[in-house]
Amino acid sequence: MRRLVRMGHSNILYVGDALDQRGFVIRWQAFAEAMKEAGNPVESKEHAIERDGTEGWLKDFERLYETRKPTAVICGIDEEAAPVYHTLRRLGVRVPQEVSLVALLNEQSDTLPLCSRPQLPIREAGYRAADRMLWRIANPHLPFEHVRLQGDFFAGSTIQRLV
Repeated sequence: MRRLVRMGHSNILYVGDALDQRGFVIRWQAFAEAMKEAGNPVESKEHAIERDGTEGWLKDFERLYETRKPTAVICGIDEEAAPVYHTLRRLGVRVPQEVSLVALLNEQSDTLPLCSRPQLPIREAGYRAADRMLWRIANPHLPFEHVRLQGDFFAGSTIQRLV
């Protein structure tokens, strides 16, 4: 998010479930906070964040893309990155010439170009999660904690600075 803002993007469309799974809700909240810090308030209805259990979210993304014409798209769910990219291609949108794309991928996919993405410290996160789970079992009466991980950013070939 911050990389896109530094590259001149402010009209950023977020795609991902922001209602059902706790981890995805936290990703959405982090996006909204980062946008607010950059001076770009977020209206949830302007992002493809609701899921109805079908492929309706992809049609919602397409409608929002065509209406908003964002300069960048952030795909917050690994398995939704390829459908988003292929929808953009089907619409005749060139990535990154017309829109930058960042995807939160666990690893690079063969069906996508070299994707710009945060490098998620999966192994380290697993160790930390196991540690926190054991702590939670030992301390069920204490409040929940939210842990945000930060990793390097891999620029790939799907983002471009705005002119």
